[in-house]
Amino acid sequence: MDIRSLETLIKGRRSVRKWKKTEVPGDLIKKAIELGTWAPNGGNYQGWYFIAVKNPKVIEKMADAVQSIADKIASWPEAKTWQDEVERYRKNTSFYRNAPAVIAVFISQYQSVADKVLLARGPADKEAVEILTSRRSAPTAVESAAAAITTMLLAFHQMGLGAVWLASPLQAKKDLEAILNAPASMDLVSLVAVGYPEETPQKDRKPVDQVLKFVD
Repeated sequence: MDIRSLETLIKGRRSVRKWKKTEVPGDLIKKAIELGTWAPNGGNYQGWYFIAVKNPKVIEKMADAVQSIADKIASWPEAKTWQDEVERYRKNTSFYRNAPAVIAVFISQYQSVADKVLLARGPADKEAVEILTSRRSAPTAVESAAAAITTMLLAFHQMGLGAVWLASPLQAKKDLEAILNAPASMDLVSLVAVGYPEETPQKDRKPVDQVLKFVD
């Protein structure tokens, strides 16, 4: 693949939130996840784990769990300060309940040797605590999962499928982990809903010069 073909693939991908009722073949899901496992990851520890759900009843149960939390948040008095935004959030929080497939992405905890040293030294050294806090602002495990998800989204797009990366379901993390009977050693970090697209979203990006700075 030359750079122009790659550019077309990357720029053509969009987050899809409406799907046809057509079933997504399991082999396509499996291939996208396989490609996702070739993404860069911290120390090559490959701590990811995926649970693919095609059963509509299970997807409905997952969406209901997330919606329940959203409704609770919207009911709190504090939400009135942002009433219009909160209502949009509440209405849209479980739209993926009609997705033909949902992939739950999990990650195990990861400690580099630097983390181990910093944890051991932390109680006696304020600087070590500050360094460790900085490292935890973008945990290696989450970065690794994000790389895998990005690769999966591009693979799905190449297959003619439409997917969306979902972080909001984490508000029902424990409930979702229970519904999916997830391994105790794994933490849910995201859902990816996927199907054959029923829409063609068009969203622009900021010019690269607005988000790039070279330092000589």
